[in-house]
Parts: sequence; C-alpha cells; structure tokens
Amino acid sequence: MDHVDPTLVSLRVKRAQEMGFTAGQLRGDQWQHVAHGVVRPAFFAVDPISAKVADAVALMGRANVLGGWASLWVQGNTWFDGSNRAGDPRDVLVHCLAGSQLRVRPGILPSQADLHPDEIDTLGHYDVTTLARSAHDEMRMASNLREAVVVLDMAVSTTSKVAHTTLGAVRRVIDSHRKTRGIVQARNALELGTARSASPWETRTRLLAQLDVGIKELKVNVPVFDLSENLLGVADLIDPETGLVIESDGAEHRELSRHTDDNVREEKFERAGLVVCRVTSLDHADRWATVGRINRAWTDAARTSRRLWTLEQPDWWTSWPPARRWA
Repeated sequence: MDHVDPTLVSLRVKRAQEMGFTAGQLRGDQWQHVAHGVVRPAFFAVDPISAKVADAVALMGRANVLGGWASLWVQGNTWFDGSNRAGDPRDVLVHCLAGSQLRVRPGILPSQADLHPDEIDTLGHYDVTTLARSAHDEMRMASNLREAVVVLDMAVSTTSKVAHTTLGAVRRVIDSHRKTRGIVQARNALELGTARSASPWETRTRLLAQLDVGIKELKVNVPVFDLSENLLGVADLIDPETGLVIESDGAEHRELSRHTDDNVREEKFERAGLVVCRVTSLDHADRWATVGRINRAWTDAARTSRRLWTLEQPDWWTSWPPARRWA
C-alpha cells in the first residue's frame, strides 16, 4: 500500500487557514469536519488506516509524538495496520511529553510513559517514535507473550521486504526502561524473536512447535538443497535433526499460483526424505489438535532414515541475486 502523508489528509483548522483557506470556505461542502478543529478535503479519497492516522496527527500538538503501530505504519512497515489478531480496530498511541496537551477523542490512546530523546524521529511536520521504540510499546501492550513475539518478529523481519529495525535496537530500548507496564513481557519476547520470520502466522506456528511441541532448534526460512546442490525450496520452518519441515500457510497461499508452487516444493521435499506438515491460520483455532499433528509429524521425521537433502549452501547460492532475501 502506498502511504499518504497524514499532514495532507487531515488538517487543523488553524493550519488550513495558514495555507490560505478562509473560514467560510472551510465551512463549505468542500470540507469534512472529522473532529473538533480538524478538517479534511471532501474530495480526498483515503483508505481507513490513512484517515485514522491522519486524524491523530492533526490533533497532535508540538509536544506530542505518534507511536505504536501507527508509527511503524507511517514509516513503511505495513504488517502494522491498526487491527488486532481478530481484525478489530485499535486506537492510535500518542505520546504526551511533559507539559503537552492533547485533545482526546475516540480512537486515540494518550500515553505519558517515559520517552527518551533518542527514541524520537521527525517526519515532515510531526514527530514519531523510532521503529525500535514503537516495537517496544507494541510488545508491552500485546495481549500475551506470543503476540508480543509476533510484534517483534514483524518489526525486525528481514525477509518480508518492509521497513524494519533490528533485534539489537529493540533490546537497547527495552534495556533502557525499567518500571514500565508490560516491560517483563517485552523482555521475555526478546528471547523468542527472530529476524527471519516472513509473516505473523509463521511466527505463531513456530511458537506452537517450539513452546508446545518442544522442538527447540527450528530454523526459519532457510534454503534446502539436494545432494547434487539443486535447490529444493526455502522451508518456512525446519528441524535439522529430524528433517521435519513445517509450512505455514496464510491467506495468500489460497491463490492458485501460490498453491501450485507450494505443492511442487512439498513434493520435492518429500522425495528427498523430508516430512512436511502444513499449518494454516484456521488450524490455530484448534491449538491442541494442531500441536498433536506437528508432534506426530516430528515423530515420523525422526524415524525416517532417508536423507537426500542438506542445508549446506553451495557456492552458486551465495552469489545468486534472488537468494539475498534469505541471506
């Protein structure tokens, strides 16, 4: 999704007047009054996420800072779209620095949590928290530990082609704060995070395998080759000891071309002696049944003696441009 500059979507009345619009014009049908003192051009077609963030930015004062998921989103990390796991909309977090005021309205979550100067960046006419600080806040506020890990993985993902921070940067932010609500959950999530996850559902599936089944040494999004150095495919999750491959299928896997590619890769894996277990987002609705399936597949893999595959990367792989995503 192409991002729209929030400062061009919603405006405070005062700023609109500074741009040359008269009070009479702003009262006309060419403008929408979306909040007290905030207007938007009526002809401006904008998606709900942009509108929600724009309204919050328009309401912010000089000592307010956009944070949380909205900060990640405006900086280009589209995994954060203002909805929770169930798809319900979430409020926009706005930090209020000392002495600041914020006109509160539904959809905005004001915060007076400590915010260090190096955790603030400037985007045009407004301030945002850094990607690392934004991830820290989302991890603290997550509904549980596993969802905090999902936040972390998506904030640092190097495989999903979105703007991201690093595990080290998030750790530095968390280590610099002490008595903050949810900080223990954020610290615990750090120990489970990876920069290689390619989607939220992949992270949730990995946590099922690691925490519930007990597979400790899973590798994430690694290329698998046959013994002649041919690429079999990039496995979402693989246990190098047993040869269990766990493929996490999100909504995009329902597309015919993607589903076909998945089937071809799965056949290659199985011919090489790997055992494949597929987990969809719907499977997570029955957590323990899915844990049982993964456990049975893990047991089957441990009994398989045929090993015509390797994770050792041939020389050609490291110099092949498409492989950079998985480096």
